[in-house]
Amino acid sequence: MDGVDELLRRLEDVSGIAPELYRLMDQCGTFIRDDARLRVPVDIGDLRKSIQNTIREIEGGIETIVHTNSDHAAFVEFGTGPVGAANHQGISPLAQPVYAREKWRGVIPFLKNGKDSGIRFIAGQPAQPYLYPALKENEQQLEQFLVDGIREAIRRKTDG
Repeated sequence: MDGVDELLRRLEDVSGIAPELYRLMDQCGTFIRDDARLRVPVDIGDLRKSIQNTIREIEGGIETIVHTNSDHAAFVEFGTGPVGAANHQGISPLAQPVYAREKWRGVIPFLKNGKDSGIRFIAGQPAQPYLYPALKENEQQLEQFLVDGIREAIRRKTDG
């Protein structure tokens, strides 16, 4: 029974690695967030600054979410209008955006002056994905990081 008792003791030790898992998942989220910030096109920088990561415990595990609350984040990621419909390479294959089929009228404020109303027909913009590629292109590296981190945490908890 000594072997069984020793195994049970080690299993109890392993159950205490939740803080380490939390730290590893937070590091993964931070990595993806930072990569997305490097990829996002920048005009004035508000979209870049809005990209965050949040980690939380869920039933049966821990999840990290990389997100933004910017009002134009989706327009940049997926594109808009007929131009976006024709140019949306690199977006998630699970995303099914619906694009306007026709140009629309909009006011371009910096064109507006005494002679010019600033009204133009807008055809949209191509997709400029930054969130999905930040995850997808680092997926294998992050999986290996987690595997190595979990192995190391178990090794430390069970003394080898």
